[in-house]
Amino acid sequence: MAGEEDALCAVCGVGATHRCGRCHMTPYCSREHQRQHWQQHKALCAPYTVKENAVLGRHLVACRDLEAGQIILKDTPLVLGPRQVTVAVCVGCNAATDGSHHCPQCGWPVCAPSCMHLQRHLPECQYSQSRGAKVVISEFFVFNAMYECITPLRCLALRKDPKSWKALMAMESHLEERKLSKATELDKSNVIDFVRGYLKYNDFSDEDLYKICGILEVNGFEIPGPNLVGLYGNACLLEHSCVANTTRTFDTDMNVIVRTAVPIKKGEHITTSYTDPMWGTASRQKHLTTTKYFSCECVRCADPTELGTHFSSFKCTSCGALVPPAPAPGAAWACPNCSSTIPPGEVSEILRGWGTKLTKLRGNIDESEEFLRASKSVLSENHHYRVDVKLALVQLLGSQVNSASQSKAEEIFKRKIQLGKESMDIIDAFLPGPARLRGLVQFEVGSSMWELFKKLDRQHRMSPQALPLLQEASSRLEEAEGILTQESLLQEEHQMARQAAVIQGFIRQAFKKCKRKK
Repeated sequence: MAGEEDALCAVCGVGATHRCGRCHMTPYCSREHQRQHWQQHKALCAPYTVKENAVLGRHLVACRDLEAGQIILKDTPLVLGPRQVTVAVCVGCNAATDGSHHCPQCGWPVCAPSCMHLQRHLPECQYSQSRGAKVVISEFFVFNAMYECITPLRCLALRKDPKSWKALMAMESHLEERKLSKATELDKSNVIDFVRGYLKYNDFSDEDLYKICGILEVNGFEIPGPNLVGLYGNACLLEHSCVANTTRTFDTDMNVIVRTAVPIKKGEHITTSYTDPMWGTASRQKHLTTTKYFSCECVRCADPTELGTHFSSFKCTSCGALVPPAPAPGAAWACPNCSSTIPPGEVSEILRGWGTKLTKLRGNIDESEEFLRASKSVLSENHHYRVDVKLALVQLLGSQVNSASQSKAEEIFKRKIQLGKESMDIIDAFLPGPARLRGLVQFEVGSSMWELFKKLDRQHRMSPQALPLLQEASSRLEEAEGILTQESLLQEEHQMARQAAVIQGFIRQAFKKCKRKK
């Protein structure tokens, strides 16, 4: 946010002396101009204020009580571009491409001639022309390191717009920490040397690109669907929590929309998650320390049981009790019942072994079920490895239905429902409110309940005893529709919301038939 010394009145443009008392964001030169501007400003009056301290830096705090589901922030991207690790994609829309079309000015691949004219592509197109020859991309459908320069170049292009460049440079880069971790060595070889050596573009300082690469790593929002990364001037101020009190979605223009997941009281910090909430504490902490350069101290991370879920716990080999992780790195894990311990080296071996088995599953349903059976005596029921497999099976099991017998199909749907409900207990703990994963699982469970109802013989389908199954299916699908409708039209989840609405229509018809038979 601009400092008070350069803030200008929203009405007349002269130097401001104070700000809106509600959001503390919009500047005014006088109370008169503030009152004059209120009818225009009140719809945009932010429900948060920007605070700053030595630990968190700039962060957002609610300046009034907020209800769950309320939009508190909609932010347009400063920069959009391919992720640093990506296959070759169209530099216009980011869709997959096979190299059939190229921009005639620079040579970067596009998926169709219209994409070469998109404004988003202009920076790398102009900078690449310094090369004197067209860029040649020869590898498709595999990770292509040449693309690592594109989004940094788009950031560099903001120098032409002082306001946008200032907003970009105000973002945290953790440059000194990245130098110590050797991350800047990769920036040098993969971005800076490539731009100077291959593209022959030199009108920049190494320090600017080092900082830009850090800004992208620390502040970039990964956008599902088109697989873009975006930088947002206000959304980047959301602080991290492993149990965030907001959700975020993106619209078709790649604006990020932040909603309250739960009620937030005035004075509470507004949070999002910088990592995957469905990872265990050790994995989350490793990701945060190596890419965001801080260690999380939230309530969940401070609790070895992860809010009572035992998401990272083992089973004691002596008595079968749940053994939560040691409170300090390098310490032995101790059983709370029989006091037996598991040395940290043995813990690492156990995790490494089951982790290797997990990566080898690759969507195989029978092997995934065997993983759950075999790990049950070693890992806690809710261990994140097991939950990962359960969530995968919830989506995979439906593929077996078409070739299954009537009785087998019923078993499959019952298994999907069971696994979905077990997973939902964890989602409730770590992703409160209308989170995308919650919507996906509710869709799978609700639609499976509907399919199970359809497998009933006609007499049972028409009986009042079928009503509870229909009611639960309808309730879950209604929630799924409400959550997934908020996703972008570009994403598959939005289409699932439409499917949920269609199925609810069928359920309403079935309701009427059941009630007539009472």
